[in-house]
Amino acid sequence: MSMYKQFGTDKELEKKGITLDYGDFRVTVARAGSSNNKFVKTHEFLTKPVRRLIEQDILPVEREREINRQLYARAVVLNWEVKDDKGKWKPGIESPDGSILPFSEENVIAAFAALPDLFADIQIQSNQMKLFLSANREADAKN
Repeated sequence: MSMYKQFGTDKELEKKGITLDYGDFRVTVARAGSSNNKFVKTHEFLTKPVRRLIEQDILPVEREREINRQLYARAVVLNWEVKDDKGKWKPGIESPDGSILPFSEENVIAAFAALPDLFADIQIQSNQMKLFLSANREADAKN
């Protein structure tokens, strides 16, 4: 297989996002990283006030986690949906009490803070080059 098929990502797909299906909810994510200009600019904006601490490797871990939750909520998560009682998808995020909150940056951040393993999975998935390959899109188009 050519190196372009192995490593050529679909730039449109990286921006429009892919949907991560978790059963009763799903999250649409853009690719995290340098191909996502919004990600790069948001990262620069959020880390500018603490850049000196980062350079000295003394940024407190919890502050780093807060920045990362904000970064992903602003620049990676494009949509969040839950299934309603009829099995239809609707925008929203489940709260700890089971009610459905509006899809918003604040609610995404709260979900990430409450469920760090979910956040870790979304970070991993949105960084996986293979999910954004041009070859995948070509294969999907044939099916």
